[in-house]
Amino acid sequence: MDVVSPVVATLAAPAVSEGPSVFAVVFPLTMLLLIAVAVPTALVVLNKILAGWAVGSRNDMAGKHEPVESGLPAVIGTAGERFSIKFYLVAMLFLVFDIEVAFLYPWAIQFHHGGWGMVGVLAVFLLLLEVGYLYLWRKGALDWDK
Repeated sequence: MDVVSPVVATLAAPAVSEGPSVFAVVFPLTMLLLIAVAVPTALVVLNKILAGWAVGSRNDMAGKHEPVESGLPAVIGTAGERFSIKFYLVAMLFLVFDIEVAFLYPWAIQFHHGGWGMVGVLAVFLLLLEVGYLYLWRKGALDWDK
């Protein structure tokens, strides 16, 4: 009987609480989730009700359901239509000359610390950039009429 009595004593002893209960953890999260769903839903429903009351029905205009792109009254062509390579060339040139500005900012920070010796570095950078610009000009990449 001595062997059984410690087991029975352990089972009869109250459980020691080591942290918050499951309810104390789950209930606030559940309430937060319910509020996170209820508030946007209520705002959308309220918007539909008040917009119908304040504005009325405005879907009866002739041009309301017509597609508009870039100010043009109708779409011209199809989605599979080919574009001129000039558009891609302009995009690439924009990226190249836009990166120049990204390189000028660190130069300005270093110029503050490095002094006038940084002007030579800037001159070499701008010279290389100008050589690239002149190359593109000679090749006709900047000629918009072609």
